[in-house]
Amino acid sequence: MSTKISVVCVAVALAGCIDPGTDVEVDGAPKIASNGLVPTAIHPNNLNTKVLTGPNIASTGGMEDTTAHQIFTSYLVACALGPNQCVTSKYLNVNYTYCGAINLAPAWTTRVLSLAETREVSACVLARANLTGTAITISIRGDNVNLSTTPDEASNYNVEEAAFYGDIFTTTADAKHACNGVDQVRVGDTYGDLPYRQCGQPDPNNPGYSPCGFAFDGNCADICVVNGDHYSSCTDAGGANHGNVETVRLYGTAP
Repeated sequence: MSTKISVVCVAVALAGCIDPGTDVEVDGAPKIASNGLVPTAIHPNNLNTKVLTGPNIASTGGMEDTTAHQIFTSYLVACALGPNQCVTSKYLNVNYTYCGAINLAPAWTTRVLSLAETREVSACVLARANLTGTAITISIRGDNVNLSTTPDEASNYNVEEAAFYGDIFTTTADAKHACNGVDQVRVGDTYGDLPYRQCGQPDPNNPGYSPCGFAFDGNCADICVVNGDHYSSCTDAGGANHGNVETVRLYGTAP
């Protein structure tokens, strides 16, 4: 039986508990995750060039200065660290504890992120963004061993919504990318949880971008290399190739 942990940002001194709704399966394949991160809370920062410690979180601009940024930090740490890892940061005399779950960069607590880890963690955070902040359970697939699937997950989450890749840490424009998954293209916002996931499809009011402000590169099937139930790499609209791609599948099987 799967076990779930709530990956939360907990203020244990003067404040209450900040819960981003990030329940994650920890049955050996921890990548079933609810997502409700508002895209505007994702902001460039240089935390990837520092060791992930409490003082470094507190001293990195914008990581904890609003509730939205605290929730963003909790998603960031949840993607990077494992379920037995937590980091406590003191900000304005309040202690916040951020715990891991998906385990994409567990060594971040002892060294800076590598380029591959930066992209892997970035893709995870982008995959968990949701335009309205609605928490939808998703399955994140990718080449990373910590994104391997359980039999139950593989049989129950078969709606391909989108793929995400890029770099959330850099200030370079259009560094956050998405492409449209085959089921989203085929059936549109007409099945299951697809209507509640908007970050991987084109914004008709802003060509070249998704409604979440990510650079939109087209249909994944046209620009990405398939590896089983996910994509390994994708070529963006400018011709650059991206690895460390993470594919989101939703519950059900699209008609």
